[in-house]
Amino acid sequence: MVLTSVVLSALLNTSALQVEPLAIRPDVDWIGVSTPSADVIWVSGNKATIARSIDGGKTWQYNTPTKTALEFRDIEALDAQHAYALSVGDGGDSRIYYTNNGGASWQMRMRAAGNQFLNCLAVAPRSNEAWVYGDSIDGSWDLMRSADGRNWIPSRNAITGPPLDGEGGLAASGACVRYNDGIWAMGTANASTARLLIKREFGIRFRAIDTPIAAGPMAGISSVWPFSERHVLLAGGDLNNPEREPRLVEMRNSEFTELTSPPLAGALYSLSVTAAGGLIVSNPNGAAWLPNTQSTDWQLLSEENIWNSSCAGQYCYLVGKKGFVGKLSLPTTPSRQPND
Repeated sequence: MVLTSVVLSALLNTSALQVEPLAIRPDVDWIGVSTPSADVIWVSGNKATIARSIDGGKTWQYNTPTKTALEFRDIEALDAQHAYALSVGDGGDSRIYYTNNGGASWQMRMRAAGNQFLNCLAVAPRSNEAWVYGDSIDGSWDLMRSADGRNWIPSRNAITGPPLDGEGGLAASGACVRYNDGIWAMGTANASTARLLIKREFGIRFRAIDTPIAAGPMAGISSVWPFSERHVLLAGGDLNNPEREPRLVEMRNSEFTELTSPPLAGALYSLSVTAAGGLIVSNPNGAAWLPNTQSTDWQLLSEENIWNSSCAGQYCYLVGKKGFVGKLSLPTTPSRQPND
């Protein structure tokens, strides 16, 4: 088994992964990406623009859910026809739109009020249950839930205990909320401690767990990836102090382990985990790949300004500023990921 691991690691290191730039509108800063299948890609960005491809990025269809120049930082697609898009901003600019016809038309499902600022959205693909996480307001959580993606109910008491002073989220990639394998997870920021909020699908309340991720104003958890209630990956950092660590940690059974640091300066914006257990992280300085959490051999994938990534099957799609969208073909040799 040791020999096999060495051989696999050598194969991955000698076969450099390549990101293929895709032809897409160059005048949009692409920030959100969702891949319900290997060939279906949804991306979202500024100028209230959303694009969809159903042929692996060869061609794109563009649409704008609103004439207001919103910035759609989060797109959550269920399939080629159904998707939710979250815009960010103050004064009612935080909104959720929905399409059931591939983007041909959109309906506004929720609009924030007053001083609400919504950071991230996640949707459970089978049930359509959805959670959206916003910055805390006047010492109360700003959390909203929908049982069907249509009607939204404030859920300020869905977390055990009150928020810390100033506690909110980082809307860098729309990944501070994630649903995976029956687990809901959220990451907080802007407070004295960056915390993980986690619960089972049918649980009543989220537990708040302190983490070692760099915390403070404009610092905390930007991306979460739950495998179970006991096993979660967290990425983030300090946007104002790029040298601060840790930025990438793994929680197992309430114990945190700092993973080897990727070759990217600054806070990490996004984290994606492939089906085979590989990790992709990104930020404005580029994107990097790690075969599994036990490896220390990061590979720099790109030096483009990349804010987000999403994987399906053998492909990952990376999006960023100045019209960047790239396609990554994953190695066919499976990575070794330890069991929970």
